[in-house]
Amino acid sequence: MSERTVSVLVAGPSGAERASRAAQLLRLHTDAGWVAMRENVLARALRTFRPSAPVRGRHELGDFFVSSAVVVDQLRRAVEAVPFAAPDTITCVTGDGEELREVTIEIVAGYGRPLLRLAGQVHTAAHACLRQLLGALAPAGERVHSHVHIGHITADPRLL
Repeated sequence: MSERTVSVLVAGPSGAERASRAAQLLRLHTDAGWVAMRENVLARALRTFRPSAPVRGRHELGDFFVSSAVVVDQLRRAVEAVPFAAPDTITCVTGDGEELREVTIEIVAGYGRPLLRLAGQVHTAAHACLRQLLGALAPAGERVHSHVHIGHITADPRLL
């Protein structure tokens, strides 16, 4: 790829027109590969840094806070341990006092697997993970609603 330098002088009333024309000319030379990859690149950039909300946990020494990014990472690892399931999207919602209120886990499921049983295994793994991570403030009864959403089914074991 050759390097080009475009000089735009903004002076007088025609400066905005020149800048607009320069932008149009630059858009004409967009690499086709960039157009194909831009959504993926933008999605990754948005995931790179995200402020993380605190999630309250409790153990014998008192309350503590865990980053929601850590909670999601630990849930992802727990779901990855379930055979024929792979985590896709994991969302945590906190309520008053930063206590975990809701967890939604979207998974990719192996083709031909009993989906209700698989969802139950993911649900069990998620609850065990949250109990270990958050202690006494982990899900108990109806305190945390855990939803497992099967968003994709695949026969390709590389995706699991």
